Amino acid sequence: MKRGAYKSRKFIELVERLLERWGYSRTEGKVYAILLMRARPMTISELAKETGLSRSSISVALSNLARHYLVTYRKEGKTKYFSAVPAFLEKFLQQPKEMLEREIKPMKEIVEDLVRNSGEEEKAFYLTLLNDLSTLECVLKRLIEFEESEDLCLRNSS
Repeated sequence: MKRGAYKSRKFIELVERLLERWGYSRTEGKVYAILLMRARPMTISELAKETGLSRSSISVALSNLARHYLVTYRKEGKTKYFSAVPAFLEKFLQQPKEMLEREIKPMKEIVEDLVRNSGEEEKAFYLTLLNDLSTLECVLKRLIEFEESEDLCLRNSS
C-alpha cells in the first residue's frame, strides 16, 4: 500500500472516531473526513464513488452535517457541491458544556436521590459515586471557565 493511501485511510479513520465520540454516525465521519481532505467541493455522486456508500446514506449524512455547520454547499443548476468546514475547535469546546448539562448533572441528581433513599450499606457506595460525579462536575466547570476566559491559543493561531 502506498504511503499516501495509508495516511488518507488513517486520517479518515481518526475523523470517523472523533465524530462518533461527538455523537455523529460513522457515515457522517467518513463523509466529513473525505470532504476535509479534498481541495475542491464534491457532489453526492463523487462521494458515493469514493466511499462505496449509497447516495441516500450520503445525502442523510450531508444534511445532518450541514445542520450542524460542518458542511456547506453551493448549487450549480441542479447539482450541489459540498465542502467541509473545519470546525474541530468549536465542536471540542462544546463538549464540556454538553456533557455537564446532558449527562453529569442529571446523573448527579439521580445519585443524590439514591443516597437519600438507600440503606446504610448502599449509601456508602452511592456517596462514593456522588463524590466522583461532583469532582467531574467541578473539573468540567473549570474547563468551561478556562475556555470562556482564555483566548491565548486562539490569538496565537490567527
